[in-house]
Amino acid sequence: MEDMKRSSVLHERVNILKDQGYRGFHLAGGRGKLENAVEVKAENKKGVSLTAQGDTLDEAYENLIERIDYWLDD
Repeated sequence: MEDMKRSSVLHERVNILKDQGYRGFHLAGGRGKLENAVEVKAENKKGVSLTAQGDTLDEAYENLIERIDYWLDD
C-alpha cells in the first residue's frame, strides 16, 4: 500500500514538472534515448542543471524529481 502511495505522489510530481515546472526547475531537454537508458535534464533560473536517467521516460522523470528534492533539501 505504501509503495502505491509513493508511486502516485511521484506520478503527480512528474505531471507538475512537465506542465509548469517543479520547485523552481523546468525541463531543459536531455539526450533522449541513450544506449540502455533515457536521460532528462532540468534547470533553474540560477543556472543549476540536474540530469537523471531511467529505463523509461517516466522512470527518468521520477528520478529527476528525486534529484531535485534531494538537491534542494540537502
